[in-house]
Amino acid sequence: MARGERTAEQIVEQHLQLLHKEQPRLNAAVATFDDLALSQARSPRVGALSGLPISVKETFGLAGHAITAGSMRMPPLVAERDAVAVARLKAAGAIVIARSNVPEFAMAGETENPRFGRTNNPLGLDHTCGGSSGGEAALVAAGCVAAGLGSDILGSIRIPSSFCGVVGFKPSSSAIPKHGSWPDLDGLFTDSWLAAGPIARSVRDVRLLYQVLSEHKLPAPSPLAGCRLLMPADFPLSCHDRAISEAVAVAAESLAAAGMSADRECLGDVRGWYRRMSRYLAWELTPLLKSGLTTADGERFSVWRETLARLAGRGEVYDGLYRLLLIAPLLRYRRVASAAAARSLLEAARVSVRQRLGADGILLLPTIGVLAPAHGEMNRLSLRPGVNAVMTPLTLCNYLDLPAVSVPAWRHRDPATGMVPGVMLACAPGAEGLLLDVALVLESSIGRPPAVFGGANTGSHASDGIRSNAADPQQVTSYGD
Repeated sequence: MARGERTAEQIVEQHLQLLHKEQPRLNAAVATFDDLALSQARSPRVGALSGLPISVKETFGLAGHAITAGSMRMPPLVAERDAVAVARLKAAGAIVIARSNVPEFAMAGETENPRFGRTNNPLGLDHTCGGSSGGEAALVAAGCVAAGLGSDILGSIRIPSSFCGVVGFKPSSSAIPKHGSWPDLDGLFTDSWLAAGPIARSVRDVRLLYQVLSEHKLPAPSPLAGCRLLMPADFPLSCHDRAISEAVAVAAESLAAAGMSADRECLGDVRGWYRRMSRYLAWELTPLLKSGLTTADGERFSVWRETLARLAGRGEVYDGLYRLLLIAPLLRYRRVASAAAARSLLEAARVSVRQRLGADGILLLPTIGVLAPAHGEMNRLSLRPGVNAVMTPLTLCNYLDLPAVSVPAWRHRDPATGMVPGVMLACAPGAEGLLLDVALVLESSIGRPPAVFGGANTGSHASDGIRSNAADPQQVTSYGD
């Protein structure tokens, strides 16, 4: 557009065409806005994102449209106005062409629900795209939109970004307003675990969207010499695929070569933090989940009634949500004092790790310990009691409220499945500029996705898509310790 080669209307129309072509195989969008989007593209609003087609997660309010969270039980919530984050994107000229699919109640690492069905991974249709911002990552990865807006409470931006081979940025919880999005956790400790953030196909694009969404201008990228790279020691971590460990090792080498001072250091009692995190999450969210599943006519949700219905093949809620509701009562604190003590411990851990990172420290970890698994496998891997060493890197950044970005390691793509590992960087709040500077260098060493959109190499970030050259999608990852 800047060079006058294509108009906004042409770009939006091209993306809409691709979206409708990809939708039957991906099922990533729950609604599209063809006529409105094309009308807006004819005279796009001036701004940093002028004329760019984007999508937003179904849990963000769009004026006149309902938030369903993929549930057939929850009464739809019709938004009177756009969520603040959506309004900021539109004010910068972005054009919303679609809303994206989520797991029911946005509480699972796979994207499937009773209302809209299952979303597939563009890199291999037999694999999950992750969740809960799974529809967003799939649309971005397939080139159907230039970028997307997601949210993240326990990895919900970074899991699907890693699984689909795109860049996902979870800022600190207060960096981007969440007003007008679902769920509303205002007043709860877990609200400080939840963040809105962008998904795109390059660090450059994520950086641009973050500045629009946060209304915070970042300084120009600067050299990394003298900055610290922290690789946690004694960290409970399980990587089920060699590609993940290899990508993290190369990341460490390349960042050290860029001038960062690498060090291994114990962050603290991560195992203990994880146990308290999972129990505290169950403490605050279980009542909200059950309340949200109350139907419009007042019928309260019963796990036991749902269990009997599922045995008869008539279950009402998504499997991932059902599993969560089964284990949550076992994890949940029984006493207010116990929950308060857990909160105090996690808040102290938050202060300690932030101080250790300071203004010049960057944490390096894999995004998650698995490549995108076959459909159904992620729920079994993630929704279980105990310290889950596959998930520890993700959750750490939520309960400590650390900005974190997942960068795809395309040069380490698994040859058997075509899936791409993610490498994660995190920082203390206030060091987002450095975090994204490091991510730019990391991206150059571990690889960006192929610059292909609509079959032609465009050479541009915000219009680039991914053409999958994955192996036979029937092949799936085999896991072992």
